[in-house]
Amino acid sequence: MDDARAEILQGLNVFRALEGWGAVLYAAWAADEPDARLRAGHLIIAEREANHARLLAERIRALGGEPGPACVDDLLVEQLAEMKNLKGFVTQLDALKRITERDRPRMAGCQQALDRGFEAAKATDPATHRFWEQLYGEEKVSGGWYRHTYSEMSGKRPRTDTLPVLAPDQIVRRAESGRGTAGEPAACSAIA
Repeated sequence: MDDARAEILQGLNVFRALEGWGAVLYAAWAADEPDARLRAGHLIIAEREANHARLLAERIRALGGEPGPACVDDLLVEQLAEMKNLKGFVTQLDALKRITERDRPRMAGCQQALDRGFEAAKATDPATHRFWEQLYGEEKVSGGWYRHTYSEMSGKRPRTDTLPVLAPDQIVRRAESGRGTAGEPAACSAIA
């Protein structure tokens, strides 16, 4: 396997591990959230994270690899234990920010692997790079909702009813990524 492909696979695997962790954490926060909007927001993001983890695992397999242990795994186990039972939206996000900052030095090598993989895909694998950018774009929706809602819950903005849903163009891109390749025979001959 060439160096670029190895970098891509390692980066995708780190990203997969992070997304799986996010899915479990946000689902845990949703489980005891009494506010219906906050619960829905956590669950929308948890489902998106789980879907990203699955898509990343599929992409790894399509590139000839296998999802496996990632350099972030041990740290994510510690962080999940520390944060999964926290109650209260502001408390949860304050802890996430504090713990992320605290653990940044321990994550440095894994962040570098993620960055190297992204750059290798950009340089050598346009399809994987587009896929990666699409997921990063969806991550921005989740992060934006958490920041906006944090401002609301901490009294800096009036409350709204916004949820972390994707924009129509993001949904269309997702749907288009599932289309068949031109020139390939149809998988089903039931429709003539």
